[in-house]
Amino acid sequence: MLLLLICAISSLLDPLPLDLNTASEQELMRLHGIGPATANAIIEYRETISLFASVEELVFVSGIGETTLERLLPFISVVNRDVPANSSNYLKEELLTDTLLTVVFLDIGNGDAILLKTGDTNWLIDGGNPGAGTMRAPVVQRLRECGIDSISVVLFTHPHADHIGGLEDVLEVFNCNMLYDPGIDYASPVYESLLNYIFDSGCGYSILTGEDKWMLSQDVSLEVVWLERGAGSPNEASAVFLVTCGDFTLLLTGDIENDTIMQITPNQTPVTVMKVPHHGSRSSLFPPWIRKTNPQFAVFCCGRNNPFGHPHRDVLEAWQSTGASILRTDRLGNIFLCTDGESITFSSSFFQ
Repeated sequence: MLLLLICAISSLLDPLPLDLNTASEQELMRLHGIGPATANAIIEYRETISLFASVEELVFVSGIGETTLERLLPFISVVNRDVPANSSNYLKEELLTDTLLTVVFLDIGNGDAILLKTGDTNWLIDGGNPGAGTMRAPVVQRLRECGIDSISVVLFTHPHADHIGGLEDVLEVFNCNMLYDPGIDYASPVYESLLNYIFDSGCGYSILTGEDKWMLSQDVSLEVVWLERGAGSPNEASAVFLVTCGDFTLLLTGDIENDTIMQITPNQTPVTVMKVPHHGSRSSLFPPWIRKTNPQFAVFCCGRNNPFGHPHRDVLEAWQSTGASILRTDRLGNIFLCTDGESITFSSSFFQ
């Protein structure tokens, strides 16, 4: 009897940690340092973005920093809930008899260059870095290795050099006569040179809108799903594109970082293939978004032995935790994904 009394008193003095996914506003406000605004932010986060999968995710809530989280750790918890694995967005992996779309993630170093090929139509999203000295940009050689002799349309996600540096060469070498620009305000010699080439050559030029959608063929569409030019940096302002072919979906994310990722997470749906943002930088690591996209393949466009440490180990582990197959241009060379809208097959150039 005495033991039961001691346990009861102990539980009152040392209550069980609060479950972040079920705690009420009043319960949260009993935590030291949590006022009404932060308590509301915690509830809004779990209701509009995602339930918490770990207590560490609390740092993504407005008003919570690392110091606050460390102080709260003894008093909070996340009760594990069994969530059935969802692989409804996965396609069968098998050899195809009729390829409707080939996506090539080009091995051009620590930058992005993605080719969409359907029939005789070739669209290029981003173009990697410029060439060294008088040499052509790396993207030119990689496109030639893929047997490409013409590009129909070029788009880019944002005007950083590792995404647009090779586009002037692409426009000239592959006789491309149309370029779509997200219209992000950014001054750089590389961007200025590209725009001067456009105007001097008479190449077609248009600013993207948030409603743009193109049919690359009867079966393949490409659309802008996010465009916010007023974001805090060119990375955050990156245009995001969705490619669709039957049940196949591919999200092209440029270099978006957590501020943007948190905004798109509430409406995010699963995709077959994810082009991981910002070459695997830790600044683009938002666990709820990673869980929601739940890709079959997560592709990292990164350079061998790059000075930035891309891709970051934490980012790799986060995408691997979803069950996604990890594909990296720094290890596989040019990465080819082919689909008929129902099945998918993967291959690579295996350049070392």
